[in-house]
Amino acid sequence: MPRKRKGTEKNRLNYSKNDSFENLEVIQQMALNRKGKDDELNPDISIFLKAEELKGKLCGLYSEKSNEAMPVNIMGSVKVNGKELKINVGEDINTEKQDDRITGDT
Repeated sequence: MPRKRKGTEKNRLNYSKNDSFENLEVIQQMALNRKGKDDELNPDISIFLKAEELKGKLCGLYSEKSNEAMPVNIMGSVKVNGKELKINVGEDINTEKQDDRITGDT
C-alpha cells in the first residue's frame, strides 16, 4: 500500500518523481500478489503493466508526440516552358482576397 505522508502542507507539495516511482513499485507488487477466489494467486497483469508504463514515463523512456516546427523551403515561382508559375509554397497567403492556386501568370 502506498506510504502515508504526515506533516504540513509544504511536505505534500514536495512530492517527487522518486515518491511516485516508489508508490508505483508498491502497486505493482500488490497487482502481482493479488488473490482470487479460494485464496488462489490471481495477479492483475493490466494494473502491473500500467504501473510499468507510468514508471517508464517518469524515467523519460516514452515521449508524447511533439509539434516541432519543420523547416519549409520557400518557393515563389517556377518557369515551365517559358511561363512563370506562381506557387507561393511556404509563404503566408492571404486567401480572403487572393486566389492562391497555381497560375500561369507572368
